[in-house]
Amino acid sequence: MLRDYIKEIFEPTLLFGVAAGLAGLAAASYYYDGAVIWLGAFAIIGAVAAQMAVNLIDDYTDYKTGLDMETSKTRFSGGSPLVAGNRVSAAAVLRLAVAALFVAGAIGVYTLLVAQAVAILILMLAAIGGIAAVFYARYLTHVPFLAEPFVAACFALIGIGVFLVASGSSADMLYVALACVPCGIQVGVAALINAMPDRVPDRKYGRRSWAVMLNDNRLSGFLYLGFEAAGYALLIFGMYARILPGTFAIMLAFVPVFQYIAMSTMDYKGPKSYEKVMGINAAAAMLYMFMLSASFMLAHIMA
Repeated sequence: MLRDYIKEIFEPTLLFGVAAGLAGLAAASYYYDGAVIWLGAFAIIGAVAAQMAVNLIDDYTDYKTGLDMETSKTRFSGGSPLVAGNRVSAAAVLRLAVAALFVAGAIGVYTLLVAQAVAILILMLAAIGGIAAVFYARYLTHVPFLAEPFVAACFALIGIGVFLVASGSSADMLYVALACVPCGIQVGVAALINAMPDRVPDRKYGRRSWAVMLNDNRLSGFLYLGFEAAGYALLIFGMYARILPGTFAIMLAFVPVFQYIAMSTMDYKGPKSYEKVMGINAAAAMLYMFMLSASFMLAHIMA
């Protein structure tokens, strides 16, 4: 029973939050010799706690509305089998979400007090995180075409927020965004890919993600490519303008993988056959995000 609660709390998707935060921390270390690494790492913990709260509230909401009882369960989609299977209590999940929000809030207040030079910006980012935690599953997913871009924006802001906390400066924030936005895009497209098997029940229960609204495999595949192309455009522009180090060229190695995912999405046939594609996408997205951080660190070592 305890193992089930641990699995419910520490979902593998929390690695997205860690990776997004590390991108901001690596950027702070690259641009500022005096970056406060431990404070940035503390901010990552706060961001992951907020993401944990979003995940738990999402699972609770989908269980209470009945959505999770109708989805096709795979390892990467279909909601929480633990709550839907009554292996963990929905009420306990909600209490855990509140506790995670409290931890995230406490860390947020502390970073505001320490990083006073950028307190206003951090407060704005914290407010967006709070809105995401409380309103995402119940309301924001019901706004047409908002879900995936909002997810991408939130994870991009995690990286930017960690950069602000660690560096204590907003001077290079737009430069860092050139790396953090592509990082966030990876989570946005992961949400798109993972929503493919759940389009029918999602539509029934009022969710209006891109996958639901397009309701077309080919268009979803092209949208995936469009998001990825936008991320690469930012990285290439950053290198061309000498804002980002040339080590970011290593990110081009992911292009064949993303092409495979897009083609497989266009040829979508069902949840079980698509599970492999979702797994490859999740692994590629996480590795891509960690490689963004590695690109900053490699450039710092080579400098």
